[in-house]
Amino acid sequence: MKKALAIIVALVLLVGVFAACGNQPAAPSTPSTPDSGASTPSTPDAGTTPPPADDKVYTLTVHSHDPEVGVTGDFLKAWAASVEEASGGRLKFNIYHGATLGGPKDALEMVSNGTCDIAWGLPSFFGGVFPASEVFMLPLLPIETTYQGSHVMWELYKASPEVQAEFADYKVLLLSCNTQSPVATKHVKIETVDDFAGLNIRGNSGPPTSFIQALGAAPVSMPITDVYQSIHNSTIDAVITDWNAFTQFQLYETCEYYLDENIGVSSYFLLMNPDKFASLPADLQAIIDECSGDAALEYFYTYWDASYNETRDNVNAQGSTTYKFSDEERAKFEAIAEQVTQEWIANTEAAGLPGTDLYNLVLDLIEKTPANP
Repeated sequence: MKKALAIIVALVLLVGVFAACGNQPAAPSTPSTPDSGASTPSTPDAGTTPPPADDKVYTLTVHSHDPEVGVTGDFLKAWAASVEEASGGRLKFNIYHGATLGGPKDALEMVSNGTCDIAWGLPSFFGGVFPASEVFMLPLLPIETTYQGSHVMWELYKASPEVQAEFADYKVLLLSCNTQSPVATKHVKIETVDDFAGLNIRGNSGPPTSFIQALGAAPVSMPITDVYQSIHNSTIDAVITDWNAFTQFQLYETCEYYLDENIGVSSYFLLMNPDKFASLPADLQAIIDECSGDAALEYFYTYWDASYNETRDNVNAQGSTTYKFSDEERAKFEAIAEQVTQEWIANTEAAGLPGTDLYNLVLDLIEKTPANP
């Protein structure tokens, strides 16, 4: 009798786990990926979650360099709440927003040495560490929305052994991306490709830096938190960053011109210390897996695409000018982007990475992935 009762209790808890992670919109269908032979990160099948090992509460520490008020803070809190609910309160999260645990470029070290259990950040902050993943940051990729780009980034990770290898030292909870980026300025309206010459432009490392240089401008590396004042006092002339950042860091208040040419996207990571993950009971490991990846993307793209619309409204309310190149200048712009792409392919292949295959895989995934759910 006691044994039968134990089985019934375990089944009830099991149903609760998956019902909790399902308390969100139905997961969108994602395109199938090319069969690359890669080992795909596994997600537990329904009904395989082990029974609870104990009733202990486990608290995980999360680092984020972004402020609590804004799209990143909203996403992290919503995702953490989904995991807490799925675990029946046995998993809790202390989220440290606004770089209170460390700076943006400390994320990898902190999650590796256990300063935090989970770290939020951007691969572009770590030049040379994620060379295969840089394919996603090539200029003028035809990505239209965060929904589309984030699903492509996650599928790229699952399909590419090279990208997987770059994150092998971490428990990967999510890889995603922001919206496309304009070039924003305060005093200079960039109307031709030649107008880039001599400008100081803040951009991310990797292909964005190469693109800025190919345009005849000077790339400037600085934390996003310094951009507002730097644009305001003309320390830099322009910034290339995603639309969401203009609201999250109030950049729309100081920028007046937006060259809306979808320069490119940046990918994000949500990484966990693998030893910390392994130290958790098996049922809690399964819950984290179940609520990460595709399930976490539900929260991610919902907040980011909504923030994109909010930013557009803020920019319009400021009376700022959003515009595009003429067809002639756009053709010149695309030619320079193609040059940067081909140079990236050549350099990655010289370093032993399949640059052409990675680029074609990304284009294929973009084509197969709809812009909206």
